[in-house]
Amino acid sequence: MPRKPKIRAKKSDPRYRGLKPWKKGQSGNPKGRPKGSRNRISHRTAMDELVRIMNSKRSPAPLKVKVAKIILDLSLQVAGLAE
Repeated sequence: MPRKPKIRAKKSDPRYRGLKPWKKGQSGNPKGRPKGSRNRISHRTAMDELVRIMNSKRSPAPLKVKVAKIILDLSLQVAGLAE
């Protein structure tokens, strides 16, 4: 049984009239995602994760010491007492 040929969009098709291909290196979404938005994390989420590590019985002691220092530093920054 012969295969059916794939249907391709023709340049004369009115649905595709007026569309211009992008220039090389140009994005299809010029405004795009703001820089750093994907990497942004809220202080609340970070603090929740740190508290979870502190409360975990499986976390090693040196890690808990580091986490305690980070929590203390963040708390002092929020209070305006740290530089």
